[in-house]
Amino acid sequence: MKLRILLFAVVTALAGCAVSPEKVTVPAVKQVELARFMGPWYVIANIPTFIETEAYNAVESYELNPDGTIHTTFTFNKGALDGPPKKYEPKGFVVPGTGNAIWGMRFVWPIKAEYVISHVDATYSETIIARSSRDYVWIMARTPSISAERYQSLVEKVGALGYDVGKLRKVPHNPLPSAAKVSAEAVQTRLGSAVGAPVLLDVRTAEEFAAGHLPGAKNIPYDQIPSRIKELKSAQDSEIVVYCRTGRRAGIAIDTLLGAGFRKLGHLEGDYEAWSAAGRPVSTSP
Repeated sequence: MKLRILLFAVVTALAGCAVSPEKVTVPAVKQVELARFMGPWYVIANIPTFIETEAYNAVESYELNPDGTIHTTFTFNKGALDGPPKKYEPKGFVVPGTGNAIWGMRFVWPIKAEYVISHVDATYSETIIARSSRDYVWIMARTPSISAERYQSLVEKVGALGYDVGKLRKVPHNPLPSAAKVSAEAVQTRLGSAVGAPVLLDVRTAEEFAAGHLPGAKNIPYDQIPSRIKELKSAQDSEIVVYCRTGRRAGIAIDTLLGAGFRKLGHLEGDYEAWSAAGRPVSTSP
């Protein structure tokens, strides 16, 4: 009963009427690729609704349903990094003709709260969710922490949308564990082994992968991992060794996987560039 009252209060605070594109006054992204937008997003900062004022480790996850609606899961710890866990599962409805950038978010039938994707970068690693009333806003990223420069840039974007950025609250997150470096010698020794061979994950582009990759590797470009996380679920309990060309993209991919609950992760020492330069075995794809 208490939860139902709380949800009703949230909806009342968020909504006023049905979501109508004609009434949206906050800028919206021209086109959002829904498949790339799916997956987990860490709430880096927000002007919070009252249920979020004490939120820690806040994560918003999206999954595209077969009927085109968005299954949404919002989780956080209340009051502290180890506080009691909270979970809400509203459903998102993409408003037709808006480039997938305007949604109605339904907590309680039949009311839908306005949800506008006002910014998403080219790699789908950061986003800003805004509202016409300029009451609440969410800065989110694929990792639980971002650089100070990147954060400041996003804060400036929020200010440009017409918000009072002095009301922003940074959301504390537990730091992610680190992935161990795995030597090329160790990986090569285990290649083709019937027992104990790691799952090799190449997070470069499909073109780079086709030109040359470690034998048996699976290719998921680093910026597609959030939307393709299901492809790795069967390997979640196996050791996964990640690599790219020189290491930057592998690091981002590892943070994304750690945030999604993967723990048996390794980073190929030297990545593909060092592997290839040493004359180690390489496969190509047509």
